[in-house]
Amino acid sequence: MLFAYGTLKRRGRLHGQMVSAGARYRGPARIRGRLFHIDGRSYPGALPTRGDEFVTGELYELEIPAEALKKIDKLEGCDEGLFVRKLVGAWIDDRRKVRAWAYFYAKPLRNSRAIPSGRFSLKRRPGVAHSRGAA
Repeated sequence: MLFAYGTLKRRGRLHGQMVSAGARYRGPARIRGRLFHIDGRSYPGALPTRGDEFVTGELYELEIPAEALKKIDKLEGCDEGLFVRKLVGAWIDDRRKVRAWAYFYAKPLRNSRAIPSGRFSLKRRPGVAHSRGAA
């Protein structure tokens, strides 16, 4: 399973590439974490937390996990140290918890702004393709 909270979500600019890597939407979910709008970028970054802060996103099942994750790692800039992938607990609802991979921001936050709601709003821009983004 994969948890997406940014540009990998439906309507996100990297969603199509994730789907072509073998990801299938399973529904809404949330993970423990704090969400930030990365300064100067059009994508968010999450940091893991142990408290009662949550990031809201979407859960995806991966057809062939090892292959899909390798492709998505590249999309997320893991080889450049932009994001790091970690296995976390994801809540499908208040009662059901599953294990899922999530991407966490790995660079200094500097002037990035916290998103208190934990929800990143997507504004789709038709015809714009980017090579990097956020989960």
